[in-house]
Amino acid sequence: MNQCIFVFEFITGGGLAGEPLPPSLAREGALMRDALLRDALELPGGTVLTLHDARLTPPAAHTAIERIAVADATGFDAAFNAALARADAVLVVAPETGGVLAALTGRVEAAGRRLLGCDSATSALAASKSRTARALAKAGIAVLPHYTDPDTLPDILGAWAVKPDDGAGCDDLQRLPDRATAAAALRCAPGRRVAQPWLDGEACSMNLLCVRGHAALLSVNRQILADDDGRITLAALAVGDIPPSPAHQRLAQQIAAALPGLLGPVGVDFVETEDGPVVVEINPRMSTSACALRAATGVNLIAATLAALKHGRLPEVATLRPQRIVLDDAQVAA
Repeated sequence: MNQCIFVFEFITGGGLAGEPLPPSLAREGALMRDALLRDALELPGGTVLTLHDARLTPPAAHTAIERIAVADATGFDAAFNAALARADAVLVVAPETGGVLAALTGRVEAAGRRLLGCDSATSALAASKSRTARALAKAGIAVLPHYTDPDTLPDILGAWAVKPDDGAGCDDLQRLPDRATAAAALRCAPGRRVAQPWLDGEACSMNLLCVRGHAALLSVNRQILADDDGRITLAALAVGDIPPSPAHQRLAQQIAAALPGLLGPVGVDFVETEDGPVVVEINPRMSTSACALRAATGVNLIAATLAALKHGRLPEVATLRPQRIVLDDAQVAA
């Protein structure tokens, strides 16, 4: 297989060139980039392209990897376009926030390159938590309700979650004590945040590999959340810690059927309740938990995506070896 694979991770790949580079984001970005580069290097023949922010340590040197440094904001577009022009296939990992992921996947589509990820239309839909909730609910999938109008929040007792409608992961996620406080938080950012009743249950996620309306469920994970005076962050992930149930398998297939533009690695955040899983949001891209999938399942995400595109064949997980990813040592120790 003589082809050029362009592996692009936004944070480490110069997407924030000219802006502050938070260490926590750089760490997560490097985890995802390096996991994908390892998978790409195992493909027979060919070369691998990647971009890297010149402020960061570049990925480990390898004869099959070509690294293009991005020194400043003005150089990012030129570097991305140069890699795109040479690539046969492209895998993009970028935040949904601000339409970044949809815009970059749109550029891959416009260049006529094979996209090893969700199409731009699906990425744009999944970037909005409220639009995603409506699409999933229409398909009969249990989903956590999302509200954007502070004056129409239902009178539900207990805590509420408020977060950006297009946020990634736990970005700016707040746990607020009641409906009134949630409504006030929505008024502070009209049209840009969503509110949800805080649902009792365990915070979990699933890793899927999708193609043409079908999905392979690769792992079900526990999310270890930290609460710092109402600010919620993801402290750790126990990847593959939960044996997939028939309900999880059904949910994976329902999501893929409802959003047939999902392709390749996809993350699903959900709450495990007494009545079954309730979807919180869809990540139309590789998520941090997927960094441990090779160790947990033996699945090469890039090779599996290429095989799914070519043959319609999805991987099967024969053996599951749970892995742990710690993102905040202090919070986990506490």
